Amino acid sequence: MLELAARPYVGSDKRQKKEYHCAICKEWHKRSNVEVDHIIPAGSLRDYSDLPGFVERLFTSIDMLRVLCKPCHKGVTQEEKKRNKELLND
Repeated sequence: MLELAARPYVGSDKRQKKEYHCAICKEWHKRSNVEVDHIIPAGSLRDYSDLPGFVERLFTSIDMLRVLCKPCHKGVTQEEKKRNKELLND
């Protein structure tokens, strides 16, 4: 998955071979600053009945994943948690 968002690194750090493109901010980052995000969240496991859907969403096809830098991934995750909390309170 990461390789689809990678390009050769041309900077001065000889140890860094590739850099990765964030799907949200469109910036290029080193490997230690990116994560793979599920476009449709895998969700959480509150009880046993959540397991089948969770597993299906967790092991998804590559077109349902994207590479995000850590700050963008954190923002997406916080928005998902906020949205889920609002749904539970309604």
